Amino acid sequence: MKILIKTLILGGLLAGLSIPALAQLDEIIVTATKRVDSSPGIFLETKGDYLLLEVRIENDSRGIATRFNEISETVDNFISASRKDSAIELSIVDDGFVRPLSKSNFKSGIMGGNRPDTSVAYLKVKTKIPDTVGDSYKLATKLGAFVDSIDKVGRTVIETEDEISVSVVNPYQYRQKVMDLVIIEINDITARLGPDYRAVITGLDKDVKWTRSGDLNLAFHIPYEFQIYPTSISTIIVPDY
Repeated sequence: MKILIKTLILGGLLAGLSIPALAQLDEIIVTATKRVDSSPGIFLETKGDYLLLEVRIENDSRGIATRFNEISETVDNFISASRKDSAIELSIVDDGFVRPLSKSNFKSGIMGGNRPDTSVAYLKVKTKIPDTVGDSYKLATKLGAFVDSIDKVGRTVIETEDEISVSVVNPYQYRQKVMDLVIIEINDITARLGPDYRAVITGLDKDVKWTRSGDLNLAFHIPYEFQIYPTSISTIIVPDY
């Protein structure tokens, strides 16, 4: 059994914790089903940045070239309509990251459908979530109305998914705010216990995590743990299995 001495003490090494380095403008999609089994008691809840509606575009024209052309022309209609409405943006989702829609990245996503001689592709129609909006109904209705207004070309069929998603731009910006809430909470606990106790924390060096907490809201947390010990104990020995 390997012995590891834990020395991360509240008020000690917190200043040395680093934030993960990644692109500041990454936009991450969070679906309603992407939840964690449990989270610490301290979390930060805030509105997401965008509400997204998934659109499925399918075509069953006989020739594959015809299907691709009719889907592509339908997407051109989406792009033209979005340019007339500043509140609407078009995107695709690539491995959980939301990317702006372009003709090239959309065409590369066209695939075979569930039935023979069909082709299908997906895009996201999105709109910003205002601070004053409390639920998703009006925003989702607006997105649905936009999709319904698009002219379909040839044998193209446009369908929307029942589930809406929320995205957040640069979720790691909330890490320090979550950490501050954790420190305030633990400082309050140790202050109530008195000078004979201290808190030993682990996990504050981990990445911030997030999950849906409502129609428009996201909850951010850090998977920290802490233990309360008498100040008479100078070191803590933890088995590392």
